[in-house]
Amino acid sequence: MQQPASGNLRRVTVSSLFGSTIEWYDFFLYGTVAGMVFNKLYFPEGDPFITTLLSYGVFAIGFLTRPLGAIIFGHFGDTLGRKKC
Repeated sequence: MQQPASGNLRRVTVSSLFGSTIEWYDFFLYGTVAGMVFNKLYFPEGDPFITTLLSYGVFAIGFLTRPLGAIIFGHFGDTLGRKKC
């Protein structure tokens, strides 16, 4: 197996670090704002406790389905997106 060039390895590392940082920052922001703003914005009528639970429920569903999306779209990315050598 051929070793990747040092520049390519550095580029892949920085790119994956950048993408993961943006993804986790997005979830951090949603988790922070979910209890303060989104419960009143998306569920204006109702008990504040229930609307907060609904808002965090949407956050939990998105967080828990990430691995499923990674499996499905990772498969397609690996099979269809790879360059032929």
